[in-house]
Amino acid sequence: SHPSTEMVSASKMAAAAAIGLGAMAAPSYAFSATPGLRAAGLASPLPSPAASRGASFRRGGRAARVSMMAEDATESAKKVDDAKAALEEMMGGKSAAPAASLDTLGSDVSVPAPKKKQPSKPAAAVVPKPAPFADPNKTPPPSSFAKTVEQAYLSVQAAIDDGKKLIEVEFPPLPQSALDNSALGADVITDAQISHARQFARYFGDKKVAIVFPDIVERNRFMGDTSFGGKSAKMKEDKLYDTVSDNVRYSALGGGFKGSFIEQLWVKQEYIEDIQDEDDVFVIITASAQELPDVRKFCETAGDRPVILFNLKLQTLRGDFGLPAFPGKDLQYDWLGTAFPAYHVLPRAYTRTITRPPFLVNYSGCLFRTYPGKWQVLLEVPDTDRGGGRYEQVQLRDKRPALSELRELLADELQLDGLDDNEAGDKKLLGVDLATLRKGVVIKTWWEQDIEKTKSDEWRS
Repeated sequence: SHPSTEMVSASKMAAAAAIGLGAMAAPSYAFSATPGLRAAGLASPLPSPAASRGASFRRGGRAARVSMMAEDATESAKKVDDAKAALEEMMGGKSAAPAASLDTLGSDVSVPAPKKKQPSKPAAAVVPKPAPFADPNKTPPPSSFAKTVEQAYLSVQAAIDDGKKLIEVEFPPLPQSALDNSALGADVITDAQISHARQFARYFGDKKVAIVFPDIVERNRFMGDTSFGGKSAKMKEDKLYDTVSDNVRYSALGGGFKGSFIEQLWVKQEYIEDIQDEDDVFVIITASAQELPDVRKFCETAGDRPVILFNLKLQTLRGDFGLPAFPGKDLQYDWLGTAFPAYHVLPRAYTRTITRPPFLVNYSGCLFRTYPGKWQVLLEVPDTDRGGGRYEQVQLRDKRPALSELRELLADELQLDGLDDNEAGDKKLLGVDLATLRKGVVIKTWWEQDIEKTKSDEWRS
């Protein structure tokens, strides 16, 4: 049977369209083995009308697809060239022909932004320097630990500027209520000490500060402890301060290898030097009385570089000198007496016995010093405005008073001696002087009594 007139007309139109599309695709050599012919369906004669119609439709479809691909490729190439030219012009490169605007490119083609070189580690934030003391002799006690560390830095920096080499910093690492809790573990106090020391070290900024642990085991335990932030990938952000800083490194007395004993057996570990040439300041933390001789050797090796004894509780450690298995008292006489107390916060609570009701009087105060200021004797009094208590300055001292002397200074300010009178008014009980009963026989520690034996008086300055 012969095809209808409509079908023949349709086949002719399709063939003509195929030839036209094939001719449009002729310049693209990538899609045709015989350019301009095979793509248009003209490489061989038509065998029959029916076959011609079928072949024409198939070749017409292929040619249409080939032509569309060629158009898409040409358009994409043009867009890429325009994008490159726009980028070169934007970045100050060679001049290019007018191209599409960046707004047009943003809707038509995605242009990747230039990649920036990523730093090997995040840069530590710059810590602003604390404001200097308005009057060191009238500086109020700190209201927070952040303020405490700021005051400690200002005092230590003033001591360094005056040529001091062995410097003492002392303040409670936790609130007094927490320290009075017998359930508080030693690790909690140690963690707080380390946090304060790291924040303190950050304020030196342009100087390299080495925080020195008493031994390499303590140092390695800290570096692997996830409670802290720092250079180790295992560490998290610090609990108290944002203290990741490039100017701080962690060392140990005598140095040692990184890692645990098992890790050192299987893998060669890096050796940590206790002192490096680029170190400017050393901060000694968590050292005990038995480790103070090692601290002394460390200071001798450090030379003229400042060494800060940070919250070592030297008043307590001195009490162990001379006991079996502890350093001798000559450590205080020859070396520890040269430690200059630049910053000191020593709160104290006392109880006084009197001869009339209420018979017991509780009072408290604080020995406070911010160098270059003098020693402030502060008495805690009720704060009628905000509630609770506040410190009020009682005296200024050029020398550090003895602990027992601090107690008596506060008692004199409260005029507690006037409350000791019995009915006869002779200030005696059963023939014994009440003042002697209160004060006891020993009113000073051995290092406070043996001032003449100590080669230096810096520890009380």
